[in-house]
Amino acid sequence: MKHIHRTLSDFLNESEHKDYLSWKRKNVTLRGVKDLYGENSGMAKYGSGLYTAFLGNKEMAKEYGKVYFILNAIPKKPKVVFSVNEAEMFMQDLVTKFCKEHNVPRDNSFFSSKTTIAEEMMRNGYDGLIIKGREMVNYNPPENVIYFENENQLYQYYQNQL
Repeated sequence: MKHIHRTLSDFLNESEHKDYLSWKRKNVTLRGVKDLYGENSGMAKYGSGLYTAFLGNKEMAKEYGKVYFILNAIPKKPKVVFSVNEAEMFMQDLVTKFCKEHNVPRDNSFFSSKTTIAEEMMRNGYDGLIIKGREMVNYNPPENVIYFENENQLYQYYQNQL
């Protein structure tokens, strides 16, 4: 039987690595982009904003282009749902509520001519929408969103923040 001797620095590195992974889960998302400085094309069915995917959903991000790690893109006060169906129902309710406030039967055209999903989400106290484990949109992305091309750049940034 072979014995493996570990030093204190081995445990510290393992602990630091766990801290990094915890920080990454709380602060980092993925975004696939064709043009780093432009918007992705697409329907934006949840409104106009910064769309990112959870770390475990790299395949979804890849559909839009080169995948980047994104820091500071997670909304602070999002509406959280657990499925695409629940998100779509919430969006329908948002339209219905707006139309009702204006004494108009539910009408997507009326809604679109008077407001946007992003405006209504923020008016209702949400700065984003999160579909757990899948994707999110930040309707009011901060100016300090940072893109990293690879895990090494992200880890170096993390190390420099300590």
